[in-house]
Amino acid sequence: MSKTIVIQSNNANKKAGKNPKQGKTLKIETFIISYPKSGRTWLRSILGKYLQLKYQLPEQVMLKTEQATHLSNLPIASFEHDGSAMLEKKTSQELNYSRQKYAESNVILLGRNLKDTLVSAYFQATKRINVFDGSLSEFIRTDQFGIEKLLAFYDVWNQNKTIPKQFSFVSYENLHQDPINATRKILAFMGEKNIDEAALQSTIDYCAFDNMQKLEKQNAFGSNIMKAGDSADPESFKVRKGKVGGYTEYLSEEDEAYIDQKIQNAGFSFDLFNELET
Repeated sequence: MSKTIVIQSNNANKKAGKNPKQGKTLKIETFIISYPKSGRTWLRSILGKYLQLKYQLPEQVMLKTEQATHLSNLPIASFEHDGSAMLEKKTSQELNYSRQKYAESNVILLGRNLKDTLVSAYFQATKRINVFDGSLSEFIRTDQFGIEKLLAFYDVWNQNKTIPKQFSFVSYENLHQDPINATRKILAFMGEKNIDEAALQSTIDYCAFDNMQKLEKQNAFGSNIMKAGDSADPESFKVRKGKVGGYTEYLSEEDEAYIDQKIQNAGFSFDLFNELET
């Protein structure tokens, strides 16, 4: 089953799909799928800012990927957590179902170091959306939020990666290390044929973590997606640290050993997925 949305064709400030009585019903052709706290908001910002700059779109569509791609005359793209959102509180077993609904679509899977993902998810769960009350050690051991659910998410996608028309993987770490080249590849996958290098460079400069955190503190985006839970608490920011390997500041040796054992038992490695290439 393919997914469609309603685009407001005459008012870019309205959210896509808000009023089904107006606008165009369009099929989403590219899904960018990720487990929570794998860098989705950062990538959404990068793609939206690039499209805004190149195609001179209203600033309000920067975080509205469906609208931004539509207004840029690109195949419609959408970000999804594919059932793994923490607000849904699904267990690892509840993620184990066929992804046949993506058979007519293209899929990019965005992944991140599992320990960094879990630490960032913990702060999201406790300081932003309030779905968990406990320690980080307890969090990583729960079936609704912990390492077993995270591993189940990637295992299901490893099993179903041949279902979409096109499938590729992008790591947060690669996006962090070489944002220009990684973004160029993602845009090409999405159907952007002629990359505007000046707009791309301006985008990466704008989306640098220090600048994004400053803008979030000022509530410059006017969106709950990019609004600090508590402007006085850096751990409550959506753009919290964006640090590769930052988990070492939060996980105990025992917690790291627990996660490592679960990963070993599952036989998991991101090498199971092919990194996006030109």
